[in-house]
Amino acid sequence: MQRRRYPRALALVALATALATATTSAAPTATAESPAPAETRLSATIDAILADARLDGAQAGVVVADATTGDTIYQRNGDRRLIPASNTKLLTSAAAMELLGAGHRFTTDVLHTGARRGTVLTGDLHLRGGGDPTMLAADYDALAARVAAAGIRVVGGNLVADDTRYDATRLGPDWTWDDEPYYYAAQVSALTVAPDTDYDAGTVIVTATPGAGAGERPQISLTPPNGYVRIDNRATTVATGTTNVSFDHEHGTNTVVVTGQVAVGAAPTSDWVTVWEPTGYAADVFRTALRRQGVQVLGRTVLGRATPASATGIARHDSMPLSELMVPFLKLLR
Repeated sequence: MQRRRYPRALALVALATALATATTSAAPTATAESPAPAETRLSATIDAILADARLDGAQAGVVVADATTGDTIYQRNGDRRLIPASNTKLLTSAAAMELLGAGHRFTTDVLHTGARRGTVLTGDLHLRGGGDPTMLAADYDALAARVAAAGIRVVGGNLVADDTRYDATRLGPDWTWDDEPYYYAAQVSALTVAPDTDYDAGTVIVTATPGAGAGERPQISLTPPNGYVRIDNRATTVATGTTNVSFDHEHGTNTVVVTGQVAVGAAPTSDWVTVWEPTGYAADVFRTALRRQGVQVLGRTVLGRATPASATGIARHDSMPLSELMVPFLKLLR
């Protein structure tokens, strides 16, 4: 699986940010005719980076501003419209660390309403999301095991997936519509699933393995395994040639269409594909986990309903601290 990575661009902005911080905290006051030495060094450093031969043919826009006054310290092509990509993470991560704190943990809770009668819960079981982007299928398994350990074997009511910590807007208003299937455009929900420790929440990993012979359909598998996503397998196994497979999903559905070809004997090929309505995805993974733990839910799955304040807690999962989460968040550049 290949990702688009922009380490050079991110390093440039990170360096500029660090130098700007040093400039604002330590530089002497500059006159209009004579900029401060630190500002001169900053400009020279950024100019040298932009002149690197490895950036030949690339477009770069840089603006460095004083965090206190807002004054521009350095700018090149500052008014040129470019896609910021993962450089945006510098702002969101700084805001999160400032507002939430390095020790903040996202929580996911399981609660219930109604009475307990032996191993039977007469009310609803609530899965309440706290915006954790690192929730894996294994974490939902652990929550389900806690429900079983509490002595509950039958839930007479519904499984309620509470994603109300965030609003119901799933996609950004300026996101490109044809990026919708790709992991970097996954829908936003306070209750979601990440397929692996890259933590691309709201996606599944789809893998195509060649069939035994030419003309056969490749074998398609999902990580994590689930019944929420359907596969429309239109791909073919070929005797020779290169593997060239596309994974796409139809708008408004959770049908993943697999097209292209896989060569006999070739290694499996995989990619991340977004799901439609990640709250339902999380609920499906949790419901399956409950079933594995011997807990039967008799009612239906209800999405987007807030948990009553009177609900009784059963289990909680805490994410890693925000300071640790920043490592995959910033290191895995999109």
